[in-house]
Amino acid sequence: MISRPYDEIKQLIESYLEKEFSMKSDLIWSKPPSIELGDISFPLFNIAKELKIKPIELGEKIISEISFPKIIEKVNLQGGFLNLAFNRSIFVTQVLQTILEQTKYGQNSSLNSERIIVEHTSSNPTGPLHIGNFRGSVLGDVLGRLFSFLGAAVNVRYYVNDLGRQIAPLVIGYFLLKETKFEIEEKGDLWLGKVYASMYTFLEIQQLKKKLIVLGWKLQSSASLYSLDDSDLKTIPDFLNILPVENKEKDNTHKWFSKLARIQSSLIERIPDVYEKLNKLTSSRIENLESMTNQYVKNYQEGKDKSIVEKFREVTKMALDGHVETLNLFEIYHDDFDWESDVAWSGEVQTMLTELEDKKYLRHDGKARLLRNDTIAEELGYKTKYSINYEIPDTIIINSEGITLYPCRDIVYHLHKLEKFNASLCYNVIAKMQQLPQLSVRLALYGLNRIDTADKVHHFDYEYVSLIGRKMAGREFDYVTPDELFVLAQKEIKIIIEERDYSEEEQQKIIKKVAASSIKYHILKMDPQKSVAFDVKKAVDPNENSGSFLQYSYARALSILNRSSKHGINIQKILESTEKEKLIIEKQAEWELVKLMEELPSILVKAAKFLRPDSVANFSYSLASAFHKFYDACPVLKAENPKLVKSRVMIVLSITKCLESLFEVMGIETLEKM
Repeated sequence: MISRPYDEIKQLIESYLEKEFSMKSDLIWSKPPSIELGDISFPLFNIAKELKIKPIELGEKIISEISFPKIIEKVNLQGGFLNLAFNRSIFVTQVLQTILEQTKYGQNSSLNSERIIVEHTSSNPTGPLHIGNFRGSVLGDVLGRLFSFLGAAVNVRYYVNDLGRQIAPLVIGYFLLKETKFEIEEKGDLWLGKVYASMYTFLEIQQLKKKLIVLGWKLQSSASLYSLDDSDLKTIPDFLNILPVENKEKDNTHKWFSKLARIQSSLIERIPDVYEKLNKLTSSRIENLESMTNQYVKNYQEGKDKSIVEKFREVTKMALDGHVETLNLFEIYHDDFDWESDVAWSGEVQTMLTELEDKKYLRHDGKARLLRNDTIAEELGYKTKYSINYEIPDTIIINSEGITLYPCRDIVYHLHKLEKFNASLCYNVIAKMQQLPQLSVRLALYGLNRIDTADKVHHFDYEYVSLIGRKMAGREFDYVTPDELFVLAQKEIKIIIEERDYSEEEQQKIIKKVAASSIKYHILKMDPQKSVAFDVKKAVDPNENSGSFLQYSYARALSILNRSSKHGINIQKILESTEKEKLIIEKQAEWELVKLMEELPSILVKAAKFLRPDSVANFSYSLASAFHKFYDACPVLKAENPKLVKSRVMIVLSITKCLESLFEVMGIETLEKM
C-alpha cells in the first residue's frame, strides 16, 4: 500500500468520524478549484446529511477537535468543503527525501502476489508487422513492464499463428521461388509480404473465375487461370453486364472483379519482379492453386507429412525472425513463443470438441460446427456475472471443409497457457475486432467446466491505427511498417539536430534512440479505445507532447546536475545533509512540480488497476511540462541563497529519478544529450 500525505489526512478524519459518531466512512478527497483554498479538499455534504447536522457544523467540529499534524498549515471551511493547505517546507522535504531514498521511485510490491501472462503481437506470419498490430506490441510491452515494476511476476508470450489458411499459398510461392534460387535483397518478413500478396491474388483470381464459370462465363485460356489478362478485363465486365438484374451474385461479383483488377495492376506496378516471376511459375507448374492450398492446409494441420511441416516451419520462422528483429529495435521482447501447430498436433483439440459436443454446446450447420456462445453464457451464469444483456452470436470453430479454425485451437491453448506459468491473470492484447473470438474462448472454457481459468483471462482490446495519408491492406502489400516509421522518424530527427555541435557518432546515437522512443510514445499516449492517425512530424517534435520532449526534459535536468561542480556545488554533501534541515520553496512553479512528483507512485498503481498504460504517458508529459515551467521560473545553480540552491538541486535530482522510473515502464531510453 502506498502511503501519501493526502491519504494520511483522510484516515485521520475517518478515524475521528468513527470514534465520535460510530460512523465508518470512505471519504473522497480532491484538489480545490483554486490555490488560495488549499491543497486538499473534503466534501462534507453526504456525511453531514447522514449524521443529520449541517455541513458547516460538522466542519467546525472536525477543525476544533482534530489535532492535525505539522504537515497541515491551514484549515478552512468553504461552502460545505473542508479545505486544508500543506506546510510547503515539510511537504517538500518529505516528498523529496522519499524520492531520493528509493532506488527506483514508484517501484513497489503492490502486485507481488500476482503471476501475470501478457500475450501480445501474435501477428500472422504472412509479412512484416504493420503499425496496426504494432500498437498491440507497444501496449502489451508497457503493460508487462508496468506489472513487473509493481512487483508481479510477468511472462510475455507470443502466439505464433502458423496454421491460418492464408499461409499455405505463401508457402507454395516461397518454394516456387526458392527452387529458382531467387535472390532476396531485403528483410525476410517484408519479402514474404510480397510473395503472400502475389500468391493470394492468384488464388482469388482463380476463385473468381471459378465463380464466373458457374454463372455461365467461358474461360478464355487456361494460361490465364491466375491472372486477369486483357481479354478478361474486357469480357468479364461485358458478361456481368448482361446478367439479369435480379441475379443476387451480380453486384458482389462485379465488385470482386473490380477489386482484383485494381490489386493486380497495383502489384504489377509496385512489386513487378516478385509478382511477374511468381505468375509465370504458378501458371506453368500448378494446375489448381486452390486445391493445392486446401491440401497444404489439411496436411499441415494433421502434422504427419514431414516435408509439408518443414516447409511451413521454414517460412514461418523467416517471418517470425523479422518480427522479432523489428520489436527488438523498439526494446520490445518476449519470454516465450507458442506455436499454434503444436496445439493442433497435441491431439487435445478433438478431446475438447468431444466434450463440448457431449454437453450440446456445439451446433451443426451442414458440415460446419459452431460454438453455442449464448447457450453457454445463459446456462452457466456468465451473463449474470458479467452483466451481459444481449444475445451473443455463435462462433464457427470448424468450417464446412472440416478444418478447425483458430478460435477452436485457441480454446485448447488457453487450457494450458495459464498452467505453464501458474498464472493468476492473463491479458491477451488483441485488436477490438477480435472481441467475439476472445469471448468465445472464455465461454468455451466455461463449457468445459474450467471456470476458474476462464475468469483469469482478459481481452485487452485496442482500436485501429493508421498513418496520415496512407491506407493498409496486407493482401495488397500496402501497409505501413514500424521499420518504415523508424526510417521516416530518423530523417525528421536528423533535420532537427543536424546544425547542433554533435559528432557523427553522437548524432547517430541520439537519432536512433529518439526515433524508437518517439514512435512508441506517440502510440502509447493515445487512449487505446480510440483510433490513431499517426503523424511522424508530431511524433518526433520536441515542442509537442512527444517522446523526444520527454527525453529532452531528462537531458536538460541532467545538464543542470552536470554543471553543478563548476558552481562549487557538491551534490553528495547536499544529499548527506538532507535529513538535518528542511527544504524551502519560494515559487509556485517549484511547488506544483513537487506535488506532481508525489503523485507518481499512485499514478502507476492506478494505471495497472484500470489497465490504462496511456495514463502513464500523459502523466509523464504533465510532469515534464511542469519541470520546464520550473526551469524557466526558478534558477537552480544561481539561486539567491544556499538553502534555495540546495532545495532546487534536490528537485532536479528528483525529477531525473521520476523520469527514469517512467521511462523504464514505458520502454523509453534516456539520453544524456539532446
